[in-house]
Amino acid sequence: MLHYRNYLYMLRRKIRREPRLDEIASRTFVVSAAERGSREAAVYLPNQLERVRSVQFETTWEYETARISAGPVHHAATLAYLVEDAHYVDGDLYATGMRHRQVIRPESKAIWKRAVRVDECALPSMAVGDKYFAHQLIDVAATAVLAETIAPTYFARGSFSENWPHLKAYYQLFGIDLAVLDAALIRKAWVFQDYGMTVNRRARIAALRERAMSSGAAQNGRRIFISRKATGERRLLENEAELGERLAREGFDVVDPVGLTVAEIVERMSGASLICSVEGSNMAHGILTMANRGAILTLQPPYRFNNLWKDFADALDMTYGFVVGEGGKTSFSIRPDDVVKTVDMLSGRN
Repeated sequence: MLHYRNYLYMLRRKIRREPRLDEIASRTFVVSAAERGSREAAVYLPNQLERVRSVQFETTWEYETARISAGPVHHAATLAYLVEDAHYVDGDLYATGMRHRQVIRPESKAIWKRAVRVDECALPSMAVGDKYFAHQLIDVAATAVLAETIAPTYFARGSFSENWPHLKAYYQLFGIDLAVLDAALIRKAWVFQDYGMTVNRRARIAALRERAMSSGAAQNGRRIFISRKATGERRLLENEAELGERLAREGFDVVDPVGLTVAEIVERMSGASLICSVEGSNMAHGILTMANRGAILTLQPPYRFNNLWKDFADALDMTYGFVVGEGGKTSFSIRPDDVVKTVDMLSGRN
């Protein structure tokens, strides 16, 4: 049988009166107030946007063009919500007719009687981090740094993240314990709104970078091409070998994270002045270890235009550029000359 809190959620969902997190929280603590900032324009060659066929399904064309343009930007407040008398089961938090999802798998039908009792805890996991390695590695970890200052911290059991080979070693570098909570009746549960690049969040991401780089041999000025090959969701760079050879002749170090330990990745990448790779979670290896005020160059599939890393570049005072490829929905190619020219433009900014 399900706990009554789950039934209350199902009833409210059926009558379309499911409350929001901010409505049922007994307390909302403002960790860092909302901010207004500004961002620099992305660096790219003429005619690149003409190659874009569609954006990644989780974003919009309007949002992406705003990201890459100079202008004002709003950073949503960082908030901590206190939810009382909650039921947590397999990554879903139920309270007062609300379901707060921290995983992407279907809702659990677990028997509530197996739940442990927890007096107070903080729950930093998020559904996007259950799907994408970079969000788990940076966003969830940054929220965990905040969570640990408030209450004993537990993570949701991951769906995909359980099988990511580098994740646990990175969290060990961060000094974050990956304690997992499966099912619990919680008297006080803290959950978070933590996506705006507020001053507090920027400081936590910077702290993660310091922890990740601390054991690496700094090699300032190096430029890194991060090989992606066929890992992750399908966006295969057909001419990756050709591009890697060209960039190697330009002085780049070609790094394939799949065949390396985290310690080796950190040693190879620490202090890099510029990182370049196909847009995706593999960029996180470089973001965590590259030099301050460095440059980020993403290689964009034409059917999956997404500038997530522009947000991090702006927040960390880095320079951001992109090159758009040509091809189909699952594979594409990049013109090496376009990459080299854009690298020169980025290098001229630093």
